[in-house]
Order: sequence, then C-alpha cells, then structure tokens
Amino acid sequence: MAQRKSPPAGKSTGNRGSSSPSRSTGPAASKGAPARPPAKKKPKSIVNQKQTPWGLIITTIAVVAFAAAVVIVVIATSGGNDKNSAGGSGTKTVNKDDPYRQPELAAAKAIQGVTYQVEGQHQHVDGVVKYDASPPVGGNHSQLWANCTGTVYTTQIANENAVHMLEHGAVWITYNPDQVKGAELTKLESYVKGQDRLALSPYAGLKQPISLQAWGYQLFVDNASDPRIAQFIATLKYNPKTTPEQASCNDPYFKADKSTPGHPQENA
Repeated sequence: MAQRKSPPAGKSTGNRGSSSPSRSTGPAASKGAPARPPAKKKPKSIVNQKQTPWGLIITTIAVVAFAAAVVIVVIATSGGNDKNSAGGSGTKTVNKDDPYRQPELAAAKAIQGVTYQVEGQHQHVDGVVKYDASPPVGGNHSQLWANCTGTVYTTQIANENAVHMLEHGAVWITYNPDQVKGAELTKLESYVKGQDRLALSPYAGLKQPISLQAWGYQLFVDNASDPRIAQFIATLKYNPKTTPEQASCNDPYFKADKSTPGHPQENA
C-alpha cells in the first residue's frame, strides 16, 4: 500500500483555496504580541459645553423688579379713579374749557399769601373724602352743601359739606377756636352775617388762627383785622371766573348738627 506523503514544511493544512493565513481573534492570538491599549474617549470641548447664562438671568430679574416698582409707585401716587380721594394728576392740570380747572385769577394772585391749586374732581360721593389741603379747597364732596347765606356756625362742620358750598361760589372762613375768641371772633362774624355766599365755622387744629377758602384758593392770616380778608372776599366771592357751579347757597335740607368732622350729612 502506497504511503501518504506529508505536506511540505511551511505549507498550511487548511483550506487550500486561501492564500493568506487566517487571523484568530481568540486568546491564542495575543500570545507573543503586545496587548493593544483600550481607546481613550476624547474629552468634551469646554467651548462646546452649554453654560448657564447667569449674567443674562440676573439682568432680566433686575429689569422685571424695576418695572414692578414703577407700576407700584404709579398706582400708589395716582388716585384718579378713587372717588374718595383728592384726585390724580390728570385732574390737577389747567384746562380753560373746564370751569373746575381754570387758570389762576390774576386779581387773586396779587393778594399776598394766596395760594391756588387746580381742583378738577367734583363728584358727589358718600363717606369721608381724603383731601389734599386742610381745610380743603375743592374736590369730591357730599351731595348736600352747607348753608352759605351769611351763616355763622358755632360747631365744626364736615369738610364734605363745606366743599360743596365752595363749588357754589362761597367763601368759607374758618378759625382755630383755641386762638380766636372774644373781639377777634366778633370781627370775623361781622364779615359774614347777612352776606350771601359766606360762611364761618370753627376748625380744630388750624395751623394759623384764621384761614379763608374759595374753590381752589386759600389764604391764612393771623388776625381778624388783616386787610387781606376783605380783599379775598371781594375778589373770589361768587366770582363767575372762579365759581364752577352757578347754584344757590341755600340748602334747606342741610342740618349743622348732622354734619361733623368725619361724619358728613349725606341725606336729607
């Protein structure tokens, strides 16, 4: 029997059709060769990382806080829609077409010490009104007005009833009862008694002994003999240029004992 020839040395006993030795992936392949180190992950670029925009956030918060503060201030200082306040800036501007917001009268301005402020609000309201002057010189008021037909009141009347008579062209004289007595009080009464569009009443806590009020106008004096009292009355009493509403000064429904500070008479 013929013997099988051994293959020549160096030749593979594998698939003869393969011209290159096969590469093993098993552990045997690593014998005799250095191990390949594992691939390292590329570090993330700092430039490409998303960063929190703290500067923009802080700026936005500051802008929003400032805007909120502005809104709060505007709301707090305006009162244009509050019937029981003296009114917002919109009612404090001169308007020649509005009888309540006329320019200051030159003859009144010529009297030393007279002050003027536009009083554009004039609605009839219930309750106590927060006025911007003491005594007040205009603004929203009670529907009932205090009699101003030369009336001398012995007790203090409510601001809300007194302001309504100013709207009708009255001059309202007030005095501090702790400072004006005797002959001084008698002198003040002489200006008022029997004179239409005039009224006199005590006013507790008055900063000076005597004050005079017309719609928008005011004058403080120290004594009843001051000549400016007569000048104020002659200039502003029922003056068509300073009287917003041409109406009677007699109110048969008004009762002085029902009108006290903080408690205006509101109904007949």
